[in-house]
Amino acid sequence: MWHRKPVNSLEPALCADLVAGERKLSRSPDDESPEKPGLTACVPCVSCHRKRIDRYCAGASTQGIVRQTRCSSGVHRQRKGPQRLHCCFILSFMQPLLSPLVWLPLLLATAAVMLAGWLAGRLRRERQEARKQATLADAYISHMAKHDALTGLPNRSELHERCEVLLAEARRRGSGVALLLLDLDHFKHINETLGHPVGDDLLRTIADRIRGAVRPRDVVARMGGDEFAVALGDLRFDGEAELVAAKILARVSEDLPLAGEHVRVTPSLGMAIFPQDGNSLTDLMKSADAAMYAAKHGGRAQLRRFASEMAEASRTRFTIEGLLRRALAKGEFRLRYQPIVDVSRLALLGVEALIAWETPERGVMQPSEFIPIAEQCGLVSELGEWVLGKACQDIQSVRQELGCDIDVAVNISPLQLRQASFPAAVAQALRASGLPAASLTIEVTEGILVDGSETTVETLRQVRQLGVGISIDDFGTGYSGLGYLTRLPISKLKIDKSFVDDLAVPGHDRAVAAAIVALGRQLHLQVVAEGVETKAQFDFLRAEGCDAVQGYLFSQPVGLDTLRQILRGDSSLANADVLAA
Repeated sequence: MWHRKPVNSLEPALCADLVAGERKLSRSPDDESPEKPGLTACVPCVSCHRKRIDRYCAGASTQGIVRQTRCSSGVHRQRKGPQRLHCCFILSFMQPLLSPLVWLPLLLATAAVMLAGWLAGRLRRERQEARKQATLADAYISHMAKHDALTGLPNRSELHERCEVLLAEARRRGSGVALLLLDLDHFKHINETLGHPVGDDLLRTIADRIRGAVRPRDVVARMGGDEFAVALGDLRFDGEAELVAAKILARVSEDLPLAGEHVRVTPSLGMAIFPQDGNSLTDLMKSADAAMYAAKHGGRAQLRRFASEMAEASRTRFTIEGLLRRALAKGEFRLRYQPIVDVSRLALLGVEALIAWETPERGVMQPSEFIPIAEQCGLVSELGEWVLGKACQDIQSVRQELGCDIDVAVNISPLQLRQASFPAAVAQALRASGLPAASLTIEVTEGILVDGSETTVETLRQVRQLGVGISIDDFGTGYSGLGYLTRLPISKLKIDKSFVDDLAVPGHDRAVAAAIVALGRQLHLQVVAEGVETKAQFDFLRAEGCDAVQGYLFSQPVGLDTLRQILRGDSSLANADVLAA
């Protein structure tokens, strides 16, 4: 801040001149005096005052002081004319405005305006960013609602929308549209063996391969799980859809590296073409699904075009599924027991529990007719647990009633073995019935062990630890190595009926049957032959050293009451006396 310093100790004339100069500097009208021409001093510069005072004391005139004195800082200028020195004119003019009472409110007001502007700008930017993020979120939600999160392919709903567009264009142009449904064979086995992350990688790779095999205008979608769909639009010549489908089949079936291993996955494809196989998307979906089902049950790794008989099979499958659900709810199933006979003593060793189903609509249905459908619709586990529990209860009741030692064998579905809860279900059936674990044998097909995972193997080990026997059903038909015979806790081998049928005549079947019997003897496994119907078959098996047999030669599957009669001796096994003689 500027300060005025009046000089009071000098001579009156000099003091008057200096005071007049100070008044001039302050720019106050009261300080202007016409009698004292303008001495104007640079008040802030103390050196200027000292120089003037020294020269005055030396006898120089006041005017000379004014003319000759300059500020040593070089900032000030002399004006000609009335010899007034104007120093820092602008600063002197602005001095009243620099008072805190003036500039502090101005500064606060300016800061408030600037802050308000900054806040408004920030709020505007935040709103713009929020609108941008909301737009991106809406776009993401819309995309995810129509696409599969794992593969990025369109999902089922998006496929339906695009197929409707393709069908509309086909009706307008008179062209064709093909719908392909693709299901991966044995994908669950890969998931269980290598883990779900590897399974996810496999699905992404398969999706990329399908996209690479189709045309740019075609639509590839994931329906869920290991099932994909491909819509081929604008078909212009016969066989065009088959060419694309064959390319997809070949591309997907190529080996691919997964988790350090080379894995080969094959697809089963079903195809339906508009308008021959359906006039609407719903009809095409049904036709393609029926064709895919036929491909899976016809050997897998193939393409099937829809045929009219497939529609009938699909309707039958749907009807049986409904009947199965009703039968489970109402308890319509029954168990029948086929005796297993000791070859050397011709005595009853045990029985095999076989499910029977007689429906009012379709009559008696064989297990081969409804078990595959139960597996597909997810009912086989519930059905299998019922069979296991019922068989244990029936046989334990016979054991307690007649005081006899009889075993029971129960067939187990591959899907049951893939469930971690299966050992607990076996333990519960034994605990509820009171049947000794050694009197129960579960029969599994060799195919389970061929395609089996470590989960399946571990499940079998846990069941064996309960004391339950494990029998390999249909042995010799699985096209597998024999290494699992030493790794798994197997107790029995069952010779498949296909090898028993031709034992009456010399041939390869005799050699296979004899080899299985010898293998079982060397591994200390009991060997049972199923499907024995003639004396010649029985004689050959007895000569080779087979342990036990079952078949119509001795008895058909019988009810529980008939089984009691056989065990009491009221009813004997057929041909037992003849064979004993």
